[in-house]
Amino acid sequence: MNVTIDRLGRIVVPKQVRDRFHLVAGTSLELEVESDGIRIRPLHQEPALQRKQGVLIHHGPETVSLDMAEFVNRDRANRDTDLVAEGPAE
Repeated sequence: MNVTIDRLGRIVVPKQVRDRFHLVAGTSLELEVESDGIRIRPLHQEPALQRKQGVLIHHGPETVSLDMAEFVNRDRANRDTDLVAEGPAE
């Protein structure tokens, strides 16, 4: 994939790459100089949770112990409560 450096020294990361690696404004990147070029990669300091279509998605390298069944059941109960509070769809 080819990109161009603008007159201010900036590189635009193509949207498909930003989406694939969950890069958003303010994401810290690590730049490494290698013998044959440079390598740029996301610098994950903390796990990143993002809500997509009402569900929290983890986009970080760290993992935690989690009772998945309990988590899913609690999330479903919370969504059911929200739906009841909203009332019937019009």
